[in-house]
Amino acid sequence: MSSIQSLRRVGKKDDPKKVSIKLIMKVFVVKVTLLYIYMYHRIIKVRDDVKTPEELPVMIMNRDTNLPRILALVFPQFHSDPLNNNLWGEGFTDWDNLRSAPKKNRLGFDIPQPTELGFYDLTDTEPRRKQGELAKQYGIDGFVYHHYWFYDEDRPGPTLHAPLEAMLKDGHPDIPFALDWVALKWDKSWHGNVREGFVFKEPNVLQKQYFPTDSNDPTITDHYNWLRQFFHHPNYIKVDGQPLFMLYMKKPSSFPVLQRLRELAKNDGFPGLYIIVSFHRPHGHLMPNIDLQKYKIPKQKRLAWNGFNRTVAYPAPSEFNEKETMDIPEWCSRENLEKNKGNPTKRIDEIPGLITSFDNTPRRNAKDAFLWSGEEPDIVVERFRHNLHAATYYESCCFRNVKGEEPKDDDDRFILINAFNEWAEGMVMEPSNVYGRRFLEGVRDTKIQLSQNGCNIDSK
Repeated sequence: MSSIQSLRRVGKKDDPKKVSIKLIMKVFVVKVTLLYIYMYHRIIKVRDDVKTPEELPVMIMNRDTNLPRILALVFPQFHSDPLNNNLWGEGFTDWDNLRSAPKKNRLGFDIPQPTELGFYDLTDTEPRRKQGELAKQYGIDGFVYHHYWFYDEDRPGPTLHAPLEAMLKDGHPDIPFALDWVALKWDKSWHGNVREGFVFKEPNVLQKQYFPTDSNDPTITDHYNWLRQFFHHPNYIKVDGQPLFMLYMKKPSSFPVLQRLRELAKNDGFPGLYIIVSFHRPHGHLMPNIDLQKYKIPKQKRLAWNGFNRTVAYPAPSEFNEKETMDIPEWCSRENLEKNKGNPTKRIDEIPGLITSFDNTPRRNAKDAFLWSGEEPDIVVERFRHNLHAATYYESCCFRNVKGEEPKDDDDRFILINAFNEWAEGMVMEPSNVYGRRFLEGVRDTKIQLSQNGCNIDSK
């Protein structure tokens, strides 16, 4: 009934003032009701976008191509291997180092121990399946496995490779992956002790490494023929169709090998190999204020070999990054990007790398261990979350496509995390008694935040 009709029904004895108040109250109630209905539907709509904790894993399992691919390094050492048997005794794995370590480091903080996955053997299917499930659930886009291949005539070929070959057979973990060739000799710096009776062929050298000087050496073809079974796997990570292949630290003697591997990949039907090399240095844009001279870090310069597609600021613990953070550059703020109609700053060809935590007490005695993360767990986790957000925002937002093209699923934007399971050095994303799932949750929360909020950081 309209307010006019109500007035027509007012009798002579009715007080006009009371009638007016009643009409005002009716109109007010109608307006409040309409507002409530409007807000109710708005809230329901918002709630449709805000996922519950149970829905979040489903949301992030499907990759948002606006974000870089977040990769975690995987240490394949947790199984019996002939070389390890020779060096440290029958059946040795890195679990032995963790089991024999003290429960606390010299600062009194607990040394992480596995909880949900236990002391597994990576040749078994179940722990690899669980690793893949955790990665998918929390938004890790792929694993980068350390790959060991020696050109030593006494012990040629792969080492610590059984989990990778098992993955080809049983399909687990069923997530994207790539290989990081650790083309180094093994020495006592990794572990201070060897088995009784071991004879060093060279002082402190556990396993030698050589590189063919002739790029047509058939041993390089042997290497490629082993690699190709992974390159052709549907889960292998690629950039513009090229298999991603990482070299751990610059080894100039390896350059002819890499060049030949790329040629063999082209002969095998790929556009080439996408080769990245790691350097132990701070990222130029995310950690620009580190004093390189103080830490004796050489300035970035053109490599002797131009065959690398990108470099990575390898996330290894050091004095220069201890208790330091990565920060979003001020020139990458929303207002500066809008003012400049894009970013005039040139993108550097360096992939950001970050560390979870680090305490190598299990591989050292307590006195000599490097306690990079010798702080309360809350502080360690918060630093990781801060660094991950900065690195992910940087790769997502600082160099947005000004042409308006959609990002590709196989582009070259990556974040590298060290590590998923380096237990004897305390670099673990797997659930532990110290950190629980908090590093995994940091990946999930960062991706959700950036997917929902976008590039909206203002300068301070």
